[in-house]
Amino acid sequence: MTVDFSLFACYWIGLGIASSIGLGTGLHTFVLYLGPHIAKVALAAHECNKMPTLLPSRWTFDHFAPCEVDASAQIGFSEICQGVFLEAFLWGFGTAIGELPPYFVAKAASMAGGTSEELEEELQEAQSEKSWLNSAKLTMLNFLKKNAFLTVLVAASIPNPLFDLAGLTCGHF
Repeated sequence: MTVDFSLFACYWIGLGIASSIGLGTGLHTFVLYLGPHIAKVALAAHECNKMPTLLPSRWTFDHFAPCEVDASAQIGFSEICQGVFLEAFLWGFGTAIGELPPYFVAKAASMAGGTSEELEEELQEAQSEKSWLNSAKLTMLNFLKKNAFLTVLVAASIPNPLFDLAGLTCGHF
């Protein structure tokens, strides 16, 4: 049982780490693995009006047990969320681990007195041209300098392809 759980945990954490690095293509493993798993469980739960039994077990899931539809029961959103919470949490934990290396690299460069030429160019461009996008960039940077933790928390909570940029900027400042 503990070996099965260990493999299960390593699988979902590994997919999370692979997602944060984009598999080298920017394609996130949520689209390939976690999203379809959640959809499969939710559809089976909706069909049976209860959480489906995962066979041979949750840790080595291969298929669902045949369901007996219980018309009197109604499955709610919270039950489905509880049914996929562990997989989603482990995947999210993996993505957080995968986001750490860029942060630490930028933090080390900042502590060594290095500056990001690309970041400086972006700042100069944002200050010289007046547009809503450049205004948003400046607002984000100013907020980041004052409230780094809150900025990272908000950026990490929203599915955002630019989160690596936020991590690099936080490490720099």
